[in-house]
Amino acid sequence: MAYATLTEYDVDLDTHMAMGQAVGDAPVKGLILHLAGPSERGVHSLDVWESREDSERFWTELMVPALQHMGVQGGPPLSYQEFEMPYVLRG
Repeated sequence: MAYATLTEYDVDLDTHMAMGQAVGDAPVKGLILHLAGPSERGVHSLDVWESREDSERFWTELMVPALQHMGVQGGPPLSYQEFEMPYVLRG
């Protein structure tokens, strides 16, 4: 079952994009879709994954080390929602 997160981060869009570049450009296992754009308080990020486990693995193995390498202190997001997605239409 697909898994999605909608998160608002307290960073600007340039920082969010730099975070993505720090992870690298290799395909991320299980990632179906990543969208991001500015919000009134920072950046909204929508991620759709093949599974919750794929999302958790990404954060543990790729994103946290990338943030540490950048010197970005990861605090709690401004908002966070997660969804189990029993139906995904692929083009």
